[in-house]
Amino acid sequence: MSEPVSSLRERLEALLTAGREAELAALLAEQPSEELEEIFTELDSDERQAVLRLLEPAAAAEVLGGVEEDIQEEIADALSEQELAELVEAMDSDEAADTIRHLEPAEQERVLDLLPADTESEVRGLLQHEEDTAGDLMMAELAAINENALVAEAIEELRAKADEIRQLYSIYLIDGERRLRGQLGLRELVIARPGMPLKALMEPVPVTLTPEMDQEEVAAIFRKYDLVSAPVVDAAGVLVGRITADDVMDVLAEEAWEDASRFAGVDNLSTRARNLFAASAGRLPWLVLGLGGGLLSARILAHYQLALSEVITLAFFVPVITALGGNIGIQSSTLVVRGLATGEIKPHALPLRLLRELGISLFNGLIIGLISFLVVWLWLGNPGLATVVSLSMLSVVIWATTTGALVPVLLERFGLDPAYATGPFVTTTNDIVDLTLYMLVARALRFLLV
Repeated sequence: MSEPVSSLRERLEALLTAGREAELAALLAEQPSEELEEIFTELDSDERQAVLRLLEPAAAAEVLGGVEEDIQEEIADALSEQELAELVEAMDSDEAADTIRHLEPAEQERVLDLLPADTESEVRGLLQHEEDTAGDLMMAELAAINENALVAEAIEELRAKADEIRQLYSIYLIDGERRLRGQLGLRELVIARPGMPLKALMEPVPVTLTPEMDQEEVAAIFRKYDLVSAPVVDAAGVLVGRITADDVMDVLAEEAWEDASRFAGVDNLSTRARNLFAASAGRLPWLVLGLGGGLLSARILAHYQLALSEVITLAFFVPVITALGGNIGIQSSTLVVRGLATGEIKPHALPLRLLRELGISLFNGLIIGLISFLVVWLWLGNPGLATVVSLSMLSVVIWATTTGALVPVLLERFGLDPAYATGPFVTTTNDIVDLTLYMLVARALRFLLV
């Protein structure tokens, strides 16, 4: 049974404090990388550097590649260029590119110059791609074998690349110009006769990715086809890399966190900020937006103060109106945001989806309006006020449901993340419009309130 992480961390810190590096190095060598990653995140900066320097390069590279991006940046800044180059050389090419990407351009060049020529070429190639794309996710290490090779030749080539390719799911078959022709599973390769040509065993590739694809699209493709690995090809069909399921899992976790942050009106970068001002800058704009919306709502109430003073019971239902609109808007927008993210809502089906949301809002609005009418009438014995409240509820439900569905679609059309539609933006907007609708209905039907 493995040692609890808390106990292991205490031993590690005790050995660090005592300066017993030999014992600490032996202890670290016994631990799986997953536990080291967990401990690594809980150490302070100096302790992380000390631990990293005591690990073997391969183990250090694995730990560094598995921790959060802000910790990677911190370590990259603290290590010397030679130390960083040694770590990068031991990493998979995609993790190496991610680590170097955080450095200043001049430092990037100095670290790249310290790498072996083949590693430098691979990493430079990956650095050319935009962040959050398939090119940024992919790794250059893969098993690409000419389609005319024999089974025995392919097995020998795989043995020669065993140290380079640590995760091997499929063999990609290419032609003389490295264009992707097909793939071959390891099982089929192992059971085939040694003298059989690979072309005879070749299977079609279910799907290929391109370097420019957005990482969310990549994740959707992996989910749709239930993939563990997928090849990346350029415009000419040349095989340039591959993406594995563990990379996609990281993307899904990252996207889920970004969406959750935006739901709460928190800039994702602010959660990793290293100083108070940077952290505040990611949250403050949304708080200011909320404040502005609240002040505007107060201004609307002030504008209709005469109506409120004449029929003070109208004020009883202001919190109900705003709460209902906010809840319905978030409910509707969350469903649409999820549908857009997973691909369940297709572009050609958007008009039908919006029409469906309108139908739902009308039905829900009638039910909510009827309930509101009965409750207000029975509570206050005023059918005129009950009518105003119920019609306001109907208007608010229709507005909030429709805009909750429409805003994510519009944001996506303008190249913005639809997740913003479930945050303070829509909530604040709904509060303003809902109050306006309530006051307009009350004024239009004021003869019922006499």
